[in-house]
Amino acid sequence: MNFFRNLGLREKMFVLGAGIALLLMLLFTLVIDPMRASAARLDRQITAAQRDLQDLRTLQQDYRRQKGILDDINGQLKRQKSFSLFSRLEELAGQTGIRSSILYMKPAVNTPSDAYEEDSVEVRMEGVTLEQLTTYLYQIENSPQFMRIKRLYIKPRADNKQILSAIFRVSTFIPKAGTS
Repeated sequence: MNFFRNLGLREKMFVLGAGIALLLMLLFTLVIDPMRASAARLDRQITAAQRDLQDLRTLQQDYRRQKGILDDINGQLKRQKSFSLFSRLEELAGQTGIRSSILYMKPAVNTPSDAYEEDSVEVRMEGVTLEQLTTYLYQIENSPQFMRIKRLYIKPRADNKQILSAIFRVSTFIPKAGTS
């Protein structure tokens, strides 16, 4: 402290001002700046968490919608009476007047599932118009029995573009025992 006493008033003011400036700089560097950086990091984390929460809410809504659809399908499958897919397809072909256009109907290989047994038939048709084909496919999809078109390949004939050939797979599903 002897050093400080030997200084003049101006020098004391200068040293005191430099000390205060150094103290303020240390305070800013060691306390305020880390607090601001931490607050900015927390703001970014809050923003990211809010985005994640919104994404989760969107996923939750999508899950509930998909679960509702699945529950409807399961209910429809449980209510439907057992039927022969071949017979039903032939019946619908007769109703739409295209039975003679069917070249073949054969069982198709199914993808295994833990919850359902799938019964599939591949159908090949030749010499049908677009209107006849769409009517038949509409009847299949909107039948009281749960049937879905899984694959569809349509090709116009080379000699007459109005006449089509079609190959498609029709599937129905039966819940396995013990699944809900």
